[in-house]
Amino acid sequence: MKTQLLESHHEVIANEDPSAPAPRTEAATFRFASYGRALIGHGTKAILDVERARRLGLGPAARQLLAEQPQGSILAGVVPFDRSADPYLFVPQNVEDLPMRGLMHYGNDTSTVTEVVGEYNPTFICAAGAAIDQIKTGGVEKVVLARSLEVFADEDWKPEAVWQQLYQQNPAGHSFTISLPQDETSIVGNSPELIAGVRRGQLTSHPLAGSAPRLANRTEDQMAAAVLAGSAKNLAEHAFVVQHISQALRSVAKDLIVPSLPDLLPTGQMWHLGTLIRASLYKGLGSLDAALAIHPTPAICGSPTAVAQALISELEPEDRGFYGGLVGWMNQDGEGEWALLLRSAMLTGNRAKLHAGAGIVADSDPFDEHSETAAKFRTMLCALGVDREGSNR
Repeated sequence: MKTQLLESHHEVIANEDPSAPAPRTEAATFRFASYGRALIGHGTKAILDVERARRLGLGPAARQLLAEQPQGSILAGVVPFDRSADPYLFVPQNVEDLPMRGLMHYGNDTSTVTEVVGEYNPTFICAAGAAIDQIKTGGVEKVVLARSLEVFADEDWKPEAVWQQLYQQNPAGHSFTISLPQDETSIVGNSPELIAGVRRGQLTSHPLAGSAPRLANRTEDQMAAAVLAGSAKNLAEHAFVVQHISQALRSVAKDLIVPSLPDLLPTGQMWHLGTLIRASLYKGLGSLDAALAIHPTPAICGSPTAVAQALISELEPEDRGFYGGLVGWMNQDGEGEWALLLRSAMLTGNRAKLHAGAGIVADSDPFDEHSETAAKFRTMLCALGVDREGSNR
């Protein structure tokens, strides 16, 4: 097993002097950091019209909007978990490509946490039990259920500060912020999973399925990784996801290279099984087309997809919104990166709403799945100033 790092896809607007302060003529509406660099979009020049997307399809509509923009423009934003819901995709007024080392403050200027609500969630445990019953009847093979919790602070959250905290925790991930046009809400997160990255026509996808919490003791942590790597249950789940995604990618790409065994991917709080898939994207398509071809994956939804999605709507008490969707960017050549929108929070004033999910199969234990979601919450809780045990730092 080994950890894979991909080369940067960023070739939009380079800053000649990396140490020089970035000129910011408009408020930052988009940040996406990966592989040591960050794309930062300022202002909003155009928003993808929902009616256009419905008429043409989301991928073609996005490419058409980009073609109408000045040279050097990108499209950025989020696509919901539910493909039938409205995306929020826009063209920033201007874009910078900067090294993260020149943007980091290395200070803890996040707000002070006053309350965490929903750490224990009996509704999720009951829903997981109901999902297991449904799976045992044969109507569905797997369903991914999510739950939420809320974190309140003594003052409004600062999205950029939380973004930097997330990057410090996991610089190998995809750290992002998106300013939504309503309610002064921002989505902030650090996704470990690249759904689709395209550079010079070469497509990469790094699906994750199968996970285990990181442990503070180094020896125990390595043992946890070894157990995950040898887990028949997790390996089977991972193989199914990779097979599903590989098949879906054949509609947008050729010459697929799919490793026979997964790698171990460490983040600040979790171990994941991941497989790096490579392919050649068909001409005329872009990174968003590739991401949409496999969204939602079994790792965030379940299988069969339609049945699992219907069960999610039935068992989860609220709509997921953008959680479990796509977040990223695409340039006019179709290059870009789209990550799975997880390990994230919706920030509105002094309220942060978090989501985390777990894959339910026939031999799942509802309490163990609840513990898995608790482990996945730790990424955002640490970035918000709540330690691994759920108390303030």
